[in-house]
Amino acid sequence: MQVGNMTRPRVHQTVVATLARRILSGEIAEGEILPSMEELSVERGVSRSAMREAVKVLSAKGLVEVRPRIGTRVRPRSSWNLMDPEVLSWCGGDLDARILTSLLQCRMLIEPGAAALAAANASAGQLAVIEDAFHRMRAAASINDRVQADLDFHVAVLRASGNLFLEQWGGTISSVLLAAFRLSTETAPSDDEAFGVHAEVLEAIRLRNELRADRAMRRLLTVAAKDLHVEEKEAKKAS
Repeated sequence: MQVGNMTRPRVHQTVVATLARRILSGEIAEGEILPSMEELSVERGVSRSAMREAVKVLSAKGLVEVRPRIGTRVRPRSSWNLMDPEVLSWCGGDLDARILTSLLQCRMLIEPGAAALAAANASAGQLAVIEDAFHRMRAAASINDRVQADLDFHVAVLRASGNLFLEQWGGTISSVLLAAFRLSTETAPSDDEAFGVHAEVLEAIRLRNELRADRAMRRLLTVAAKDLHVEEKEAKKAS
């Protein structure tokens, strides 16, 4: 019994994540009706009750809706709870052009202002955390270390803003930021430009220069968009 109790949650989580990734990646398109519970159960090798529970989770997160006599339909992307940390984690590295573009637009609206607030409000301890993340980026021996330090840098800036909502926003989207940072790091022609602009952000916050911090963060996000080739991906999708 103990083994079964320990195994069941893992099986449930795997089923939910697998089905969610198929929807988020577009493998199962918006508006498409999912196979029956029995078919899905056979396909995944789990009980129908486990599959029903998985569908309930996806329904609660806005990915699907269960309609009597129709079945389980994938809802439009506008209904998906993309701010849910678990949904963002299911996106993983499979961030399509629309998600990347929307993420960068959101960051451009939020992070420059957060950097300006950090310049005004950061404590000595918070500034030290930002500096530590920057130095770890420079010293990183692997992409994983580099990407984690990059995430830590941006989250630290948000926390140093002194705004409760910005602090929580950084934690909420950390999983999708991590995936985006990995993509930009892997596709960037050189780390030099990104490091240089991170240094500008850090220096502006250290000097308590709000306007300079805002502008530096805007430049940093522009570099990120270029490294991610967002405009090229959007153009390909439209063609």
